[in-house]
Amino acid sequence: MQIKEINETEFDNFANHHILRNYYQTSQYGNLMKKFGYTPIYIAMFEENEIVGAALILSKYIAINVKYGYSPRGFLIDYQNDYYLKEFTKLIKKYFFRKGFAFIKINPEITLSEVFPGTNTKNINETSKELIGKLESLNYKKLKNNVYFESLLPKYNPIINLKSFSEEKLSKNIKQKIKNKDKKGISLIKGDEYNLNQFYELVKNKKDNSIEYYKNYFKIFNKDNMSDLWLLQIDYHEYLKNAQEEYNLLIDRNEQINKEFINDTKNKNLLKEKMDSDRKITTLNQEITEINAYIQNDIFKQIVAAALVIKYQNRVNIVISGFDKNTRFNPNHLLYTKLIEYYKNKNFSYLDLNGITGDFSSSNPYKGLNEFKLNFNPNIYEYIGEFDLIINQTVYSLLWTTKILHNEFDRKDIINN
Repeated sequence: MQIKEINETEFDNFANHHILRNYYQTSQYGNLMKKFGYTPIYIAMFEENEIVGAALILSKYIAINVKYGYSPRGFLIDYQNDYYLKEFTKLIKKYFFRKGFAFIKINPEITLSEVFPGTNTKNINETSKELIGKLESLNYKKLKNNVYFESLLPKYNPIINLKSFSEEKLSKNIKQKIKNKDKKGISLIKGDEYNLNQFYELVKNKKDNSIEYYKNYFKIFNKDNMSDLWLLQIDYHEYLKNAQEEYNLLIDRNEQINKEFINDTKNKNLLKEKMDSDRKITTLNQEITEINAYIQNDIFKQIVAAALVIKYQNRVNIVISGFDKNTRFNPNHLLYTKLIEYYKNKNFSYLDLNGITGDFSSSNPYKGLNEFKLNFNPNIYEYIGEFDLIINQTVYSLLWTTKILHNEFDRKDIINN
């Protein structure tokens, strides 16, 4: 076995066919991080002349003459092959020790459990559980449990199986929120680089990333048709026309119910229908009033939600999304529903909603985020977590005791998407 650096093409050719492939382990992601102070290194382990393991490792100085590496979503190796795992680890440590590295951080996309929030239970993968012990025995330091978002990438990921997804299986609550999704006037628009400013206005308060970060994200992946920028737009003239037609139909039906109820005031079903009709009319009247206010203020069209999406093989990943909190039209729910519909029709298999917390209690500070994503009935996967492969124990211990490690990773920097 030997280990050596390879070029981008060689790496992508291997990575694109690996069972653990993901868009973080691509040359596109390496080129993105090159814009923000990281040096991408593509490393491979050869058995004779064949690559049997590889990794994108992002290199950065953490102190004077001290570097660290980060391999987002982990090395592309067969973690269940003890021989390959040990050899790759041994060769990586030796190679990067000579280059002055203190450690390499990994967070493999290996499922530890499938989580069922409704019953607060997990289906544990015993093989993955054993792997954690193997990694620790090879000097991989297991880090925080990452119940929330303590690590660079989420440990708990909600993923929608697009092949089996059906709106009919959604809860009554979410159906009510997305009932307007097919109304005339609400449309999903595919944007380009000229729409990035509009997109940024809706996401800028969610993370510390600059608009340049998202511009580079979109452009670099877009060169290979791997990124989509989506905008949810409301045309208020069209929406008003549709709402008024619906309002007139509701008024007609309400009058009919009232006549029937006068003749049968003890009919509980009619009473319930009357109350429901009154509520719908009140809600729609409020909508019409709000829409008229927009039009009177010369706002005829408005972008109310947006998302940056990365496509990698049969999987779609929502990098980040945002919405206008000042509108009543549930734009984030509408956006996600339309994205699911679009990519399902394009024959993608999975939609990765990009992270929730592992806390499903009512006291969870991220309860709203969890509930929003769980509305779409995703499968919840818990990964094995984040590890530091210690290359130089003396230097690593010094970085730890002097809090340099904490200062580097406790902040929300640009890697945390």
